[in-house]
Amino acid sequence: MIFSNATLIESEKERNLCTKFFAGYFFNEFTAGYAKRIVHFNRYIQEVTGREDLALQSPNVSFDTHAYLCHERLRSKLSDVLVSDPARQTFLFIETKYLTNWTYAADVAKGVERLDKVFDTEKKPHLANAKQHYFLLTSRRKEEVAERPVRNYPPVHLPIYVPTPVPAAAAMAEGETAESAKASFTSLLYWEDLAQMCDRSEVRQYMEARLKLCVSSARNQHKAGYFLPGA
Repeated sequence: MIFSNATLIESEKERNLCTKFFAGYFFNEFTAGYAKRIVHFNRYIQEVTGREDLALQSPNVSFDTHAYLCHERLRSKLSDVLVSDPARQTFLFIETKYLTNWTYAADVAKGVERLDKVFDTEKKPHLANAKQHYFLLTSRRKEEVAERPVRNYPPVHLPIYVPTPVPAAAAMAEGETAESAKASFTSLLYWEDLAQMCDRSEVRQYMEARLKLCVSSARNQHKAGYFLPGA
């Protein structure tokens, strides 16, 4: 079983969750309700971005996509999850966060900068009609516990969401342009929203159990005495 809360071993790593959820069910064309999920996903993307040109008809999903596949000089990762529709020239780049934290500088600004180079239409005129967007996928649960939009927060094993002050010098060095871009970034997707688009109760229950770990000090509840006596 892919979605089970009673497994003997279950990795809490982000890649495990992405692969199980997206490939094992959400974007798996062999599972019931696939067409309905794509309709819901398209509507969700439109609501988040305000764009009507990002709709997918025949989506393809790729994990851990690196820039060398799209640019001769870049080697860094483009996105954790790439959802594309080649026929429609639509590309959705999703940086995913599960248990880990995120910052605008590391997880958004650098990703957008790489995409600007990949989709440079002056050097690549054949991409003039390509449509692309950069998202960050995180947990709504963290924001609810923090009682504020979570942009940059401490690890979950620290006292619950005590904001880390930014040094004045560092804040000034970032500049008004960067601050403006940071404030205007609203392309946030939430695991909880995607889970609600799933018809299968087993998938929703699995995601509910996994997302509880986002605000829990017990990162992996499947540590068991079977392999780790006394754990």
